[in-house]
Amino acid sequence: LSDDADRSVDLPGAKGSLAAAVVDSKKVFDKFIRTHSNQAEAIERIMRNRLYQQMSTTLAGSQEFTALERLLQATESGLYDLVILDTPPTKHAMDFLTAPQRLSSLFSDTITRWFTSPDDKPKGLIASLVGRGTRTVLKSLEILTGGQFIEELVDFFAAVRSIQKTLRDRSLASYQVLTAESTRFIVVTSFDAAKLTEARYLQGQLQKLGYRLQAVIINRAFPLWLPPEVAGKAAPEGSSHEKVRKFFDQFRQYYQARYDLYDEFAKGLSKNIVVARIPEYRQDVHGIKDLEILANTLAESTSQGS
Repeated sequence: LSDDADRSVDLPGAKGSLAAAVVDSKKVFDKFIRTHSNQAEAIERIMRNRLYQQMSTTLAGSQEFTALERLLQATESGLYDLVILDTPPTKHAMDFLTAPQRLSSLFSDTITRWFTSPDDKPKGLIASLVGRGTRTVLKSLEILTGGQFIEELVDFFAAVRSIQKTLRDRSLASYQVLTAESTRFIVVTSFDAAKLTEARYLQGQLQKLGYRLQAVIINRAFPLWLPPEVAGKAAPEGSSHEKVRKFFDQFRQYYQARYDLYDEFAKGLSKNIVVARIPEYRQDVHGIKDLEILANTLAESTSQGS
């Protein structure tokens, strides 16, 4: 899964089909440019431009934009009943969710006109810039960065004007998909005070942006071999293994504190948000069979109103 193509996942005996893909930012951006630009010359100028080559892989917001563009393509294709997008961790999630707006702003008319002449025809390094103030600024940048960089910058924004409206339209379409009635968000966190605080912050931000949070999954909530009913019990009295008994007490107190954190976190969520707990397994979870076990655990947890 490294070329952005949807690959079928073998599910023996299962009804329907499952496909998976890893987003290749460069390929998605290239396809976007070639699909939505109606000017062959502009396409080639963009593809040759070294700033574009950097932007399509490393510019802040570009990977997020291409992931949402890929999501949009999947939903528009009509091939799938359910589309799942795995986002970055919480500390990057908000950058991810606001990326389309930020990238759209970068290619707004105000920005592109600042770098290009009214007729979109390059007229040389500084002559192609329309305002005296702009020329002054770019002259200073030329001294600092070199004339070649400024040429690349001007050429890039001149070429990209042919798709800037489409960029804005696709960004809006992505936002509409994310805020649609049929779209739901699930936050995955862990049994840790800092992580639970991050999850609560993310919940608030999602609400502000108009996104619908459906569930919070607390991963590795407790070890499989120490369920909640055991966690509250005292260590056996009169044990001949004092070190073992002491360790048991410390272990019980540790996890009891985690349960207290969980209870406080759950009380702060809206009543319509499901909170599910996944136990910490003694083995790595991978493969279809393990995912089935995980799914059953989630189903049981949610049915119990956790």
